[in-house]
Amino acid sequence: MSKIIEVLSEERARAWEQAKELLDAAATEKRDLTAEEAEKFDRINSDLDAKDLRIKTIREAEERAAAIEVDRREAGVPADLGGENRTAEIDDDSTVRRLLTGELRSAKFEKRAITKSSATMVPTSVYNRIVEHLVQGNVVRGLSTVLTTNTGESIAIPKSTAFSTASIVGEGSQASASDPTLATTSLGAYKYVVLVQMSNELAQDASVDVAGFLARQAGIAIGVATRGHMTTGDGSSKPYGIVTRSSAGVTGGTGVTGAFTADNLIDLRYSVNSVYTSQPGVGFLMNSTAMAAARKLKDQQDQYLFAPGLAGDPDMLLGFPVHINDSMANPALSAKSVLFGHIPSYFIREVNGIEVAVSDDFAFDYSVRTFRVTLRTDGDLVDQTGAVKHFVGGAS
Repeated sequence: MSKIIEVLSEERARAWEQAKELLDAAATEKRDLTAEEAEKFDRINSDLDAKDLRIKTIREAEERAAAIEVDRREAGVPADLGGENRTAEIDDDSTVRRLLTGELRSAKFEKRAITKSSATMVPTSVYNRIVEHLVQGNVVRGLSTVLTTNTGESIAIPKSTAFSTASIVGEGSQASASDPTLATTSLGAYKYVVLVQMSNELAQDASVDVAGFLARQAGIAIGVATRGHMTTGDGSSKPYGIVTRSSAGVTGGTGVTGAFTADNLIDLRYSVNSVYTSQPGVGFLMNSTAMAAARKLKDQQDQYLFAPGLAGDPDMLLGFPVHINDSMANPALSAKSVLFGHIPSYFIREVNGIEVAVSDDFAFDYSVRTFRVTLRTDGDLVDQTGAVKHFVGGAS
């Protein structure tokens, strides 16, 4: 584990202790936080989230580097990849440069694996770099089941809405049929497009990481756009969102403007069948505002429901990972502000490959070059037997 992650984790733990001191002092005096205390608590919350993002980014980079090293050793490729052992990353950077110089008008960057037979390493292609930033922008993409297809025609995915049941059958007796209730959902390929512009001077500067700039700008832009649709989309000319397709779990009380209590979150956790909660990938989803509220809650034993992740582990709520998704609603009347369940039951379909095209003419008078980056994708919750449930604020 990186020393940086260890330090950041310790800093997060100390910050959380400071936040608890504020809350405990107010609770002891049976009052709410003062304006000054509330401002400090909000700063601590922001600091917790910022450090959490840094930890995740560092961990992903370390895991990527470790996997590359393992594959390199297995392939027998030397650490020095000069000469003929060039990386696909270099090739991809060259392709982006050729787009800039007009040698190419468009190019497609595809998901690739290590090519051991030719001893060609693929540590970080443009495709992977864009997807990395896409996941940063779209937490749902990072937690769901992702299917990759070579072509973009609609595909039918089985969707279950009820379980089969088993029963005891006596000797010589006929077994009753008990089929699961099945349907299908169609995953298409909605086209997400972002335009990224770069000045001619910057594009021609050999020291500039053009591919990295392109990946970062395009990945985050597409990530944020898909996150919104894959969270609350209604399926009309856009993907179905995981919130939209989730099942009713708990409804909040009246007179509290949609806020949730500790008991509400406990009830939500136990509203999901243990068939799901025993599987990997189970957790909570909520936005930053809801997270700040959740961090203040205690159970009947006066223990906080929230626990910060240590040594780079995820934050926990009631013993399950909790993830921030800022496309979810704030706690409010009739708002579905918290999800809990088996998040990998949400399936995302992506058409393999990210297309990049460039134009000098689009913004010719500004002396900038315009990249057009395209990703085709769709998503839906394929298990609607109660795999993912929501908390909704009381209606009045």
